[in-house]
Amino acid sequence: MPAHLTMILELVALSLGLVLWVTIIWRTRRIILERLNNLAVQSARAIASRRLRRISARRMMQIARIGTRLMSVLLLLGGVFVWATLTMEVIPATREAARAVERLFFEKFQSLGLAAASALPDLAIVAFIYFLARVAHEFFNHYFLAIAEEEVESAFFDPVTAATTRRLVDIGIWIVALVVAFPYLPGSNSDAFRGVSVLAGLMLSLGSTNLVGQFTSGLSLIYGRVLRPGDYVETTQGEGVVERIGVVACTLRSPRDEYLSIPHSVVAAGLKNYSRAETGVRFATEVTIGYDNPWRQVRDLLLAAAADTPGIRADPPPLVRQAALEDFFVRYELLFTPDAPANRIALLGQLHANIQDRFHTAGVQIMSPHYLGDPAQAKIPARNA
Repeated sequence: MPAHLTMILELVALSLGLVLWVTIIWRTRRIILERLNNLAVQSARAIASRRLRRISARRMMQIARIGTRLMSVLLLLGGVFVWATLTMEVIPATREAARAVERLFFEKFQSLGLAAASALPDLAIVAFIYFLARVAHEFFNHYFLAIAEEEVESAFFDPVTAATTRRLVDIGIWIVALVVAFPYLPGSNSDAFRGVSVLAGLMLSLGSTNLVGQFTSGLSLIYGRVLRPGDYVETTQGEGVVERIGVVACTLRSPRDEYLSIPHSVVAAGLKNYSRAETGVRFATEVTIGYDNPWRQVRDLLLAAAADTPGIRADPPPLVRQAALEDFFVRYELLFTPDAPANRIALLGQLHANIQDRFHTAGVQIMSPHYLGDPAQAKIPARNA
């Protein structure tokens, strides 16, 4: 058989082989995608939420499609490379070029294999460090979770400090593991790796000044045990029930049902915690009455108004004191203890209404805060008002 005819037959056979290879990969890809689609739908059926089920199935299908398509592209490129080199070997004019390409490819492949083999001991050390960090993470995680869920009692931690310490210990374990494992990572000595490390360090140093301050203020609040979720507190930015103590800020739910997020430094600067008193915290409200009204009468009226207000505790009993003797009036202060500090604003509104009712019924004028003298007509509403 002539040489040129043999070359043509070989080229045709190689082309048919390439077409067959592409067809097999394409059909296999379709079959794999269909099976992965069915598997994703079946795996997502266990999720109760329909929205989360749809999102989970879509996410799994996206990952499976990306992996399958990437693998199919690599196989196609490999087939095209083999076809191109074999075709160049069949043609006498390009045979030497084909062999040069093959040598270059195998040299690169060999160098990659040697690099991967030389990196195996370091990767084994990294895996061992990861294993130790994972064991320590699981141990401390379960220990502090047991304290946080009140399954175990501790002399050093309560549920709130245990939850915070668990997060701090987790962060510390993985930072130490990363620092120890860093020299053993492949490419850790390269210029690119060093450049990324310098950039990350610069970003952290520039952006962490305020963050570290907020973080340390939060630690002082938590470990000083001056603040706990569920406490009713007052800060310079507002007051409310503590819902969550985060890393850099506290979240409060105000009496007006407002959601407040206040940085730890602001909370620590002017914190008043109304839930930490053993016998209950005492609130105060003031009235100013003229000197012509007997102070005993004013005292009895204020105590009667407190007794008329539901939500004010009888033990300890309300107390009236003369806070100041001003130029034109006496400043009286009513101290009382609410059943629930979180109801302070609503309780004050009801108490103020009862104070007005008692004083108006008794014919005593309230001229706060600018009492200068008795007017010609008493400033008291009508009886039927």
